[in-house]
Amino acid sequence: MTNTIPDFSQTLENNNLKFLRDKTTTLQVNTGLLCNQTCKHCHLDAGPRRNEIMNRTTIDQVISFQQKHRFQAFDITGGAPELNPNILYLVRNISKICKKVMFRSNLSALYESDNDALLDTLIENNVIIVSSFPSLNQLQTDAQRGDGIFDKTIKALQLLNKKGYGRSETGLELNLVSNPCGAFMPASQKDVEKRYRQVLLKKWDIVFNNAFTFANMPLGRFKTWLKKTGNYDNYLLTLYKNFNACTVTGLMCRTLISVSWDGYLYDCDFNLAADLPKDGRKIHIADVLADSFLNSKIMISNHCYACTAGTGFT
Repeated sequence: MTNTIPDFSQTLENNNLKFLRDKTTTLQVNTGLLCNQTCKHCHLDAGPRRNEIMNRTTIDQVISFQQKHRFQAFDITGGAPELNPNILYLVRNISKICKKVMFRSNLSALYESDNDALLDTLIENNVIIVSSFPSLNQLQTDAQRGDGIFDKTIKALQLLNKKGYGRSETGLELNLVSNPCGAFMPASQKDVEKRYRQVLLKKWDIVFNNAFTFANMPLGRFKTWLKKTGNYDNYLLTLYKNFNACTVTGLMCRTLISVSWDGYLYDCDFNLAADLPKDGRKIHIADVLADSFLNSKIMISNHCYACTAGTGFT
């Protein structure tokens, strides 16, 4: 916590804002913290040395949870979901009971995978791919995500296009997500999407559906970097100064419930990183008898400023 800004709860109060859950429509599942990359901005400290990974038993509990509550969307994230040995099982079974399935990929893991069945399964089930792509600048991308990642990302996008992703006529949706490469606010989402479309098409003949920009979350590895470089207080102050009250009603945590790799409930994946379980106590999905999420309290802390800065994280 920094002494230069008010607590997030105070800012909500100052703006006469209530922060309660609406109807939960999305189930987000973190399949594990194992990742092939060690990104400097990662809020979860995910990487090749992490061994936290969702096992088959928990995956079955997740599938049962989705079947019971019939959430409209299912969001698969990590780490790198590609590295979970049960990922095919999860995608195939969840696609049978949920029409909208999203798969968050850092692209290099998808490109490096020797499991052709994964991409085929994503295509067969019309799974939306949400891909990390921080910058059109190779040096910036590699500095943030690791040497050689930019080239692998481009090759992965070309492969996805070849398979039909990102092309309007196929219905296979490919979305890009850009995070700043430092302790500053992201550029305008509209401007980023326009430039991405122009440059990716001209240089590499790559197309996509949507591009989104989000501020980096002051948690995990990024928080460590901020403190190490003396940027933590200034970064939180920047987020606070860019607080946008209009973002609060549309924040994803109001309509999303997140499940950790070991099956516990959180209001969002960021609260998982911050060790803020839903309702302030560890609740396992196997113990949830009914969907009592509506109008329940959302756990908050000062990292929430990142979701409410600028155009927000919705």
